Amino acid sequence: MVDNYQVGGYLPFEAQTYVRRQADFDLYEGLKKGEFCYVLNSPQMGKSSLRVQTMRRLQGFGIACAAVDLSKFCSPNLTPEQWYAGVVRSLWVSFNLEEKVNLRAWWAKRVCATPVERFTEFLEQVVLREVPKNIVIFFDEIESVLSLNFRVDDFFAALRRCYDNRADYPDYNRLTFAVMGVATSRQLIEDKIRSPFEIGRSIDLIGLQIYQSYCLAKGFSKNSAKPLTVLEKVMEWTGGQPFLTQKLCKLVVNSGVFIGAGKESEFIAKLVKTSIVESWEKQDKSEHFKSICDYIKGSEKSTRLLMLYQKILIEGAIVDDLSGEEEGLLMAGLAVKKEGNLRIFNRTYREIFNLNWIESELEKTCPYYPAMEAWFASGCQDESCLLAGEGLNKALAWANDKNLSNRHLQFLEESKIKSQISSQVADKFKARSQVLAKERLAVDKDEHLIYNHLIYWGDKEPPAQLVERCNQLFVEVAGYPDPQVLAALERIVGANPSYEQFRYFLNRCCHILINRWQTHSRTHGAIADLVKVFEKVPVQSVQKVAGSGLYLRLQELIEDFKKSEEYLTLKRLVRAVSEHAPSQVKPGVKPALGQLICRYPYLYTHCLLAPESSYEHASTIRQISIQRQWEYEVNLSQYATYLMRRTQMVSKLGVSACKFPAPVQNPTLLTDQELFFALRQFVGKVEGSYSYRDLAQVFLTHTSETKSYRGFKADLYEYIIASVEPEYGRRQFNGRLYKHLMKDTFPECDGHRLTDFLIMRTCSQLFNFLVVANPQSPNHYIFIDLIANLGPIRTIGLLLKIVLLSRKVKFYLEKRFSILFNHYEGLQVGEILWLVKSLENLNVAFGVNFGEVDVCLFKV
Repeated sequence: MVDNYQVGGYLPFEAQTYVRRQADFDLYEGLKKGEFCYVLNSPQMGKSSLRVQTMRRLQGFGIACAAVDLSKFCSPNLTPEQWYAGVVRSLWVSFNLEEKVNLRAWWAKRVCATPVERFTEFLEQVVLREVPKNIVIFFDEIESVLSLNFRVDDFFAALRRCYDNRADYPDYNRLTFAVMGVATSRQLIEDKIRSPFEIGRSIDLIGLQIYQSYCLAKGFSKNSAKPLTVLEKVMEWTGGQPFLTQKLCKLVVNSGVFIGAGKESEFIAKLVKTSIVESWEKQDKSEHFKSICDYIKGSEKSTRLLMLYQKILIEGAIVDDLSGEEEGLLMAGLAVKKEGNLRIFNRTYREIFNLNWIESELEKTCPYYPAMEAWFASGCQDESCLLAGEGLNKALAWANDKNLSNRHLQFLEESKIKSQISSQVADKFKARSQVLAKERLAVDKDEHLIYNHLIYWGDKEPPAQLVERCNQLFVEVAGYPDPQVLAALERIVGANPSYEQFRYFLNRCCHILINRWQTHSRTHGAIADLVKVFEKVPVQSVQKVAGSGLYLRLQELIEDFKKSEEYLTLKRLVRAVSEHAPSQVKPGVKPALGQLICRYPYLYTHCLLAPESSYEHASTIRQISIQRQWEYEVNLSQYATYLMRRTQMVSKLGVSACKFPAPVQNPTLLTDQELFFALRQFVGKVEGSYSYRDLAQVFLTHTSETKSYRGFKADLYEYIIASVEPEYGRRQFNGRLYKHLMKDTFPECDGHRLTDFLIMRTCSQLFNFLVVANPQSPNHYIFIDLIANLGPIRTIGLLLKIVLLSRKVKFYLEKRFSILFNHYEGLQVGEILWLVKSLENLNVAFGVNFGEVDVCLFKV
């Protein structure tokens, strides 16, 4: 049944609501190749369902599989011998060895051996001898070993030895392991030399993506006019978190309500609020949210985790520096890594685990919590509850770097008053508390008043009236109908905020409205109108308040905003959602490159989003990007078929004798000849009988046997220069590339074993060298030199060869082209045709290699 959504537990193999992700492919392929694979992720991300699916596929391929659920052996009272015996017995049963081996007698004969030695011997003397096929063993719920009263480092070391033994004992090549659970590799084993994770392949298990999850929409066909739209709104609240997505889908179906067109957003928001968010502790029957709370509270770093999460909640995102705290939030499931930043996983978590929840939990972790609660319980009268002396000193030191609630500030300040203490810590806390109080006053009372004001009218007024409201408030100023809001704006400006602070405030005000408009094409025009508001020169307003420094300061802040990256991003958004790119580009035409942004969906994430972009805005931009990319791929498929058939007819009959099919519009800015050659280059045979995809696969197969990272770099150098004209390469390019790869790219890792992470980092560094490194220093002379000597098609082909080595690096190549786009966006397209041709060719290359473009006629 397509509406048989499952909340909790794993999905059976035949479940129609199972969503395949990249991890399904990566884990299956990795285990088929004999790699040690591990899926370490937050709870209820679909790890067990992934295991079930992968096991069945491997068994269909003729591989013997066993799954060991380690949660069955997690009693803290177990001895090492009992634990290992349980693991061995599970394997004995899974491989149907009951009639071949008397396990009790076998185990008793080896009483002098340690438990881990018996485990290793069982693998070698029983499993490998009695199971003639290739073997994959899954160890699920691996976090269970952390609850034992002894460490199992020897267990992981034994898994590592099985791989090390392959060189001397070929039979071990048949034995492969996978580890799955909610833990980090550092928690499981600290010794890197003995750790199997150092030689293994990490499988990234990210949330469900909308384009992968259309099977979930089928269950809504009976109770909604637009099932796909319902699914999109579900994903807006769940962020693709598998458990939450299945739960919300089930709630939609069980509601029994028919959802009319245009009502999807309102219905889902109300359903989430009433059935999940409100009284979530009582409604959390599967203990999904409780498990998150328990992970945070059970951590030794619970206070630091809460503070870090508080920072993300306030700022929207923080840069991921791979610290233990950030790893903890990822493992708890509260945060997710996106484009190098940590963000809140989804909107539902944002609603449940809000600032009030953080303050409540922080209060429970503070060292003076009981005293503070007793003091407030006494009506703030019992002075014996107040802190003094060393206890107060420690409390102030603990509180100094925390964003505390007014309850904490009041209790500590009263404790200071009653205590005759003049330590430096107390003075530092006083300064800090004053700053916090001032910031809290400005943000909570004034900025939030204006945010809420816009949110309120955003739900009531049509776009045209909202645009005029913003014009009156921020530009005309005089005569704004709500004096309370106007007074709040005056206080914000009067506090003399920095340019950066005011940019953030004004940008957020704009996005409160834009987030409502950008999902519907009929309201896209309002985005452009809002952005134009700030282009106006408020002559009347300035004249009315001539001599008023406050209002002149406001205009100064707005003028700075108009020069900011935030405002430039808003203008790009207008072009992306509202404009149609010109159908032809020739030298001398007037449009600027920036007007072509709508043509390149692969740039949207980089050009239209900022680190502080809200989850809703980022989600909408990605949906628009997916939709635009799909439209482009459909048009390209139609035109590619038309172009090839027309070419074949001309080749057979000649131009005069041809009766061409009805013409189809070319969706690119390339000429027909350029597009024909591009399609042939990106999908056809380029080196002998090999396409770029074939070459990449051959290279990856070869490098799987490479023993060191330095050997991989040498092979990569040969792989790249094979696509470069020998004469051009000999001049300078080959020498520069060799120096970059062999001497400048992670030389400290030359002796290390090759990993997927190293491949990804190396490809990213290659894009720095071949295209451009960063926006602060956008030097790209090598890229221009490649275009001048190889041409746009072959240059993009060279970059495509690198992307095909690891799909994950596609994001980094897109980022490099966004830097070039931003650098040149003010120039007329006729001046930079080389870049336009490159962008168009990259669009084609991505479409035919990573999209759904039908190019079967070109695969010759």
